[in-house]
Amino acid sequence: MNKLIVAEKDKAAKRIAEILSDGNYNSKKVGKTNVYEYTENGDKNQVIGLRGHIMKIDFPEKYKDWQAQEPKELIRAEIEKNPLHKGIVNSLQKLAKQAEQTIIATDYDREGELIGKDALEVIENTNNKITNKRARFSALTQTDVKTAFQNTGEMDYKLSSSGEARQILDLVWGASLTRYISLTAHRYGDNFLSVGRVQTPTLAIIVDKEKEIEAFEPTPYWEINLTLQTNNKKFQAQHTEGRIWEEQKADKIHQNIQNTATVTSTKTKTKKDTPPTPFNTTAFMRAAGSVGLNPSRAMNTAETLYTAGYISYPRTDNTVYSESLDIEQKLHMIGQHPEFKENVQKIQQQKNITPTQGDKTSKDHPPIHPTQLANKKDLNKTEWKVYELIVRRFLATLSPPATKKRITIKLQTGGETFQTKGTQYTDLGWREHYPYYKTKETILPKLQKNQEINIKQKHKESKQTNPPNRYSSNRLITKMDKKGLGTKATRHNIISKLYNRNYIYGNPPKPTKTAEAVIETLEEYAERITQPDMTATLEKEMDQIVDGKLEKQDVIEESRQMLEQIFQDLTQNKEKIAQSLRTGLQKDKILGPCPKCGENLRIMRSKRGSRFVGCSGYPDCNYSLPLPKRGNLIKTKKTCPNHNLNELKVTYNKNKKPWTLGCPQCNYDEWQKDKNKDKD
Repeated sequence: MNKLIVAEKDKAAKRIAEILSDGNYNSKKVGKTNVYEYTENGDKNQVIGLRGHIMKIDFPEKYKDWQAQEPKELIRAEIEKNPLHKGIVNSLQKLAKQAEQTIIATDYDREGELIGKDALEVIENTNNKITNKRARFSALTQTDVKTAFQNTGEMDYKLSSSGEARQILDLVWGASLTRYISLTAHRYGDNFLSVGRVQTPTLAIIVDKEKEIEAFEPTPYWEINLTLQTNNKKFQAQHTEGRIWEEQKADKIHQNIQNTATVTSTKTKTKKDTPPTPFNTTAFMRAAGSVGLNPSRAMNTAETLYTAGYISYPRTDNTVYSESLDIEQKLHMIGQHPEFKENVQKIQQQKNITPTQGDKTSKDHPPIHPTQLANKKDLNKTEWKVYELIVRRFLATLSPPATKKRITIKLQTGGETFQTKGTQYTDLGWREHYPYYKTKETILPKLQKNQEINIKQKHKESKQTNPPNRYSSNRLITKMDKKGLGTKATRHNIISKLYNRNYIYGNPPKPTKTAEAVIETLEEYAERITQPDMTATLEKEMDQIVDGKLEKQDVIEESRQMLEQIFQDLTQNKEKIAQSLRTGLQKDKILGPCPKCGENLRIMRSKRGSRFVGCSGYPDCNYSLPLPKRGNLIKTKKTCPNHNLNELKVTYNKNKKPWTLGCPQCNYDEWQKDKNKDKD
């Protein structure tokens, strides 16, 4: 029986062919698509890799012109499905004519099942006599792939229906709301304002945090500390009140301090520091921040490692290893690597090896773990960082708790009580294998009750409370997970989209004035778009499609009704929304005062479309500065101390590094200096 095997990507197809053929396969081209062939018991098998989704959904041609139809009409507009990669679709059709059976071997999750279903429909429309099977695996290893193909099952149409529902919801919400807000603000072409079911509540989290930071007013407080010495060892002690909010009280405490302090008590507690739970996608993306990777780069790297067979499938909610996972075999494998050999030996010496468990279990894929030994020389630096992180997390989950002694010593001087705290690890446990958390120790001298200690110095420190921290990209992933925004497979892409739309910049991400204008307007006049509740509800309902509790059409209909209610709010407040957006968006263009007349300098465009910094006082004032022709200009919150102008950053939508232009006046002055040097 001739088989056509469909993988999600070309690299996965090649890997599957290599495993199933034991390395005896040939490569050829069908059209421009790679196909990998091998024979099995006289049958010809062909493996083709897709490029993710090969079909896309969209509205009919009559809806292409944004101004020809009211955005609201998109809510119930017809939706078409068309080829996204025509070359691959044509290749599938050619191969389908010769095949007797197709095996779908795309990733086993919501998107993978939909990708597989779309491919299967193309194949069956070409050859209606073909039979089909589904191969499911969680790692591209010899064992997993061969087992999956020996035990093929059926397509999960409930899972693919959930994926279709997600596609339709995202299209309808994104297209209708983006068009409405963009048209209302008169932002056309590439300058449109993007609004989405998941991205807008996520952006609201960032903007609201920024407003919280800006509204923060620091409160002064004082701390009283001592430097003490015994047996030539110095240590610090703090007043037990910690923060003292009145300076008069702090002064009094400071004055009461004598030349010596008496130890009044010493307490020692032993504390267990439990090891971390296995990696699911959210925990992995957050942990990747500790090796300097943002969520998008971390996931892309994990995908590469998975396709090469080094780690298990990186998109999973699961935090519990299955009973079938051979822990001893994994340890033996990892122990072959010199970098991990000692760690593994230490774990193997434990009386019991009991993996930790998280609170999330799922049947689709196990937690992320190493599946094959990697040589450092075969991976690039980023790939090795991610591989090592996953290996060490796996080892940590098999290790005992760390044990530490917490020592608290209290002292008195002049009627005032001070304390000092020490931490000392008596057993590093899992921390020995997982160095990504700080293991900080504070060793105190041995002190006895009633012992007198010399005070070398007393300090009264004036401090202020700090504003809340921004969310790093990695922490934002965790926040999105808690709020029910997006899925394990989409969250990092949502954050990337916010960068590409010029709504955020930097890491931790900071919102642009455009982002603030959009969110502040929507929170004022259509708050439901910015809240996570509706999106979280729809995400849960899409999961219920998978469980068979809801039908795809019911979820889509409910979402359309939600959207119609939102459009009622938008329509009632159209003029106010337009005014609010126009006012807010202007702020993103104003950089500071003109040095010639004092009016605002703004980012402008000439009639030919080129950008420049111009004066709002034109034509009375013609002061101007040049700007780069390419890239997206981001106005930062940093102001030039010399010219009082906001500094600019230049970003790109594609894989090109952003760069800091800085103050446009300073930049121009430097350019003039260099120009004059060249003349000399």
